Amino acid sequence: MSGCGERGAGAAGRTAKGGVYHQRKPRASPLYQCADRHLAELRSEGRLQRLLEEHVIERFLKCGDPHHGFARVYCPECRHDYLLAFSCKARYFCPSCHQKRVLAYGDWVEENVLAPVPHRQYVFTVLRMLRPIFSRKRGLLGELCRIVERN
Repeated sequence: MSGCGERGAGAAGRTAKGGVYHQRKPRASPLYQCADRHLAELRSEGRLQRLLEEHVIERFLKCGDPHHGFARVYCPECRHDYLLAFSCKARYFCPSCHQKRVLAYGDWVEENVLAPVPHRQYVFTVLRMLRPIFSRKRGLLGELCRIVERN
């Protein structure tokens, strides 16, 4: 690791982008409290359809808790170290892990897929009463896009 600011908390609790690192408190979230409170009830009533569902909730309840495993991150330059609790890596259920993957994927797309030119995205909606017309005559959608592009 070259320089503390690259990943996680650096010296004096600074992050790579200059902000202050704040440790997550996963047990304080409403989702954690709900999952923790109702997991036993879901099990006993047989409402978990697949074993995977139970494993995802169990991993989520352990996510970010150093009691369930951690790594010590150490910077040899400034000699700063801190503990980094393991994450559950449960996409779509754990907000923290899902956000981490979304950001990593966005960075990957930007570096490996998109050309180094400005990109812009437009969201264009069609009035509800016109949607049946466009669903029957799909070619009109292309023409609509060309009209929008010209203006």
